[in-house]
Amino acid sequence: MNNFKPSLGIEFEDKYIDAKNKLICFIAALNGLTKEQRLQLAREFLASYGVASSFEQFVKYINGNGQF
Repeated sequence: MNNFKPSLGIEFEDKYIDAKNKLICFIAALNGLTKEQRLQLAREFLASYGVASSFEQFVKYINGNGQF
């Protein structure tokens, strides 16, 4: 269909416990992927992180706060 399914989630009021719970869910999601899917996800993450870092440096440079 749309490649998604609705689900209910729990969000804790304590930010530390909430982050810990989300990390456990993230690891469980990674464990559900095949080796090829994990590699593709890692590649996409690193590419996205690289672009975001480059953009952040560019914005700092434009604003006069960064140096090249």
